[in-house]
Amino acid sequence: KAGVVPIVLLLVLIVGCATAPTAPPMTPLQTAKMTAIAFLETYKAQYLDAEAMGKMAVAGQLTEGQKEVYRVKRKLLIKVKPLIDVYESLVSKGAIPGASREQEISNILNELVSKTGGAK
Repeated sequence: KAGVVPIVLLLVLIVGCATAPTAPPMTPLQTAKMTAIAFLETYKAQYLDAEAMGKMAVAGQLTEGQKEVYRVKRKLLIKVKPLIDVYESLVSKGAIPGASREQEISNILNELVSKTGGAK
């Protein structure tokens, strides 16, 4: 019995240490800020990928299929940029953009990644 008590205490300590305290839930504005950052990061990665493809296109290094991917990527980047800018502007002013605005941007970014691949 004497050997069981230290083992039980050790298990209690291990379990107690393994359960880290949870962070308080984020406010809607904090969530919107994190979403804006994610949108900007995704846009930047896709933009840099498109920029590299553009340079390759100018150098004649893209196949016709890759050129089409580049065209689609450019079209979607041009479409989503002003939406991200408005979203980020609202958040920076302390406003919380509507769910439909967020969904519209998410849909375009998802289309961008799924149709053109590249950086995510």
